[in-house]
Amino acid sequence: MKKITILTISLLLAFSMFYTAYGESTYLRAKFTEKTVTGTNFKEVTIEPYRYQNGSRLEDAEDTTYYIYLPTGYLVLGKSASFVADSEGEYPFTVYYGNYKKTFVYTVDGIDGDDSDSDDDDDIYFSYELQYDYEKKQVLFHMDIDKLRTVTTPEGTKTANEVNYYISKLTNSSPYEFKITIDDETFAYKAVKQGEFYLLIEQWPLNYDNYSTLVEYKGYNFTNNKNYSAYPSKDIYEDNGNYEALVKSSDGTSQSLFVFDIDGIDFRRPEVDVDFLDDNTFHMEAEDDFGLDYLITFDGKYVPVKNGSKEFTYTHSTAVDYNGEYIFTVVDKAGNRTVATVKLDSKKTPKKHKLNLDVHNFDNTSKLFKNVGLPYDEDDDDEVSYKSILPAYMNGSSLMFNPDSPITRGEMITVFCRLNDLPYDRNAYLKTKFTDIENHWARDYIAMGSAKKYVSGYKDKTYKPDGYVTRAEFSQMLTKISTYKTMISSIPASSNYSYLDISGHWAESEIIKISSRNLLGSSGNYFYPDRPITRAEVVHAVNRLYGYNPSGIELNFINSVYKKYYSFKDIEKHKYYSDIVISVVGMYREIIK
Repeated sequence: MKKITILTISLLLAFSMFYTAYGESTYLRAKFTEKTVTGTNFKEVTIEPYRYQNGSRLEDAEDTTYYIYLPTGYLVLGKSASFVADSEGEYPFTVYYGNYKKTFVYTVDGIDGDDSDSDDDDDIYFSYELQYDYEKKQVLFHMDIDKLRTVTTPEGTKTANEVNYYISKLTNSSPYEFKITIDDETFAYKAVKQGEFYLLIEQWPLNYDNYSTLVEYKGYNFTNNKNYSAYPSKDIYEDNGNYEALVKSSDGTSQSLFVFDIDGIDFRRPEVDVDFLDDNTFHMEAEDDFGLDYLITFDGKYVPVKNGSKEFTYTHSTAVDYNGEYIFTVVDKAGNRTVATVKLDSKKTPKKHKLNLDVHNFDNTSKLFKNVGLPYDEDDDDEVSYKSILPAYMNGSSLMFNPDSPITRGEMITVFCRLNDLPYDRNAYLKTKFTDIENHWARDYIAMGSAKKYVSGYKDKTYKPDGYVTRAEFSQMLTKISTYKTMISSIPASSNYSYLDISGHWAESEIIKISSRNLLGSSGNYFYPDRPITRAEVVHAVNRLYGYNPSGIELNFINSVYKKYYSFKDIEKHKYYSDIVISVVGMYREIIK
C-alpha cells in the first residue's frame, strides 16, 4: 500500500496550506488522524485545528469554537470534524477562527490498492490458453506466469508461477465467467463451448475515457487438439448486447460461429433525486441498472447500500441551517459515480463563507466531486438480444451444403454427439470392438456415440462409417436414444397415414412413430424406408424434434448471421432452407430485458 506521509513537528500537520488576508499563516495549525472504515478500505479523516504562537501550542478554552469547512464545503462548528474519503486524492479542509483562515490539504492514499513499496517496474508477464484434459474429459484454463506470484483463482489462493483451473460447469452455448488475480491485479475471462469448438474471451478493464472495453478472442478445437483462429481477434464492447466471433481452422475447412450475450458492462451512473424536507433534512431516492454500493453525504458520512439493491431510499438525519450547496455522492457497484448537489437559498447565510467548494480556493477540489459514467438511461423501451439455445451441429464444404446428399453413419453419430453435448474422449475408440474406424475422422465420435448406444455396429464388428443412413435406420436411431424418447412422446401425433411400403418392414413401428409426428415423411404413398436419408431431411427432423420453430424476428436474426459468415450456393430455394441455416449457425431465442 502507498503510505501517507505527514510532516510532523511533535504533532501531525497538514501537507499543504493556503493563506488569506484573515491573519498570519502560522497562527492556525491542525492535527490529522485517519482510520479505516469497517468493511471497506475507505479512510475516515479527522481534523483537529489548534492555534500556535511563539513556538508553542495555545490551549483552547472549553467554549473555543472553530469554523471547519469539510471538503464538500459543509460547515461544522466545533473543535474537530471528520469526513470519509472513498477515493485517493487531496482533500481540503478550511478553518476559520476569528479573523484567521487557513486551508489544509490532506492527501489520502492506500484506497486503490497500490503499494509504494512495490517495484514500479515489476510488470506482470503471462501467457494463457484453454487446454483439454483427455483423461478427466474436462477443459482447463492454463496460464504461465513470469515468476512466483500470489495467484487467486475460483478455487483459492496460492503462490505459483502457473495456473491450471478446471472449468467443470462448461456447457453448450452458456458463457462461463471467471477471474484470475495475480498480485492484486485481476484479469477477467469468459469461456464458451459449442460442440467441439471453444471460444476464450479476455475482457480488459473498462475504459472510462471513451466508455468501452477491449476484448481478445482465442479459438480452439479439441477433437484435433489445435488452436484455431478467431475472427475478429479483438473487439471493443461499448455496451451490453449480442457479439459475434468466428472460430476457424487455418485451412478454412472447419469453423463455428459464436453469438453470445454480454450483460456485465456498466458505464451508466446512478440516477439520484434529492428533496429538501420541511424538517430541514434531505430525502434521497437513487436507482441503478446493476446495483448501488454506497453514498457519501455532504457532512462526510459513509452510508452502505445493503445487498447492492438497484433502488435505494434514504433520509439523512442531519438538519441544516445555512444557505449553500449540499453535495451527495452516490456510487454503484461498478464504480460509476453521481454527484448530486442541492442549492439552498431560503435559509440564513453563515458569517464566514457561504457553503460551497469555493471556500477552499483550491483547484483540485472539483476532482473529488465529479460524475463518473454516462448519464442514467431511463428508456422504458425493452432491450432485445438473442440467446443461443443450440449450437451449430452441421457443416458444409467450400460453398456447398449439399442438402440433398445422403448423410453417412460417421456424420450422423457426430451430429448426435454434438446435440447431446458429450464430453470429448479421444481414447474412447480403444474400448470399441469396431475394426474399421481407427483412421477415420469420426473415430472418436463413433466410439463415444456407440458407447451411449446412439448407433449400433454390425455383427462382423464393423461400423461402416462411410455407409449411408437409410430413412428406416434414422427413424430407429431417434426412437432408441433415451434423450429423445421423452421429446418424441411430447409431440402429438398429427397424422395417421399408411404408407404402402412399410407393412412388415423391420422398422415399421419406428417409422410410424416418427412419421406420425411429421419428423420425417413423404409426399406420396410410399415412405421409401431403405432409401438414404438426406442431410436436409435430417436437420428438419432434428429441429422439429427439439421444438425449434423460430418466430419471424428470430428467423430474421438467424438469417442475418448466416449471410454474414456463410454463402452456400445450393440452399437458397430449398424447402428446408430455414432448418439448414439453423443447423449451420445455431438456434437463437429472442430475449427481452
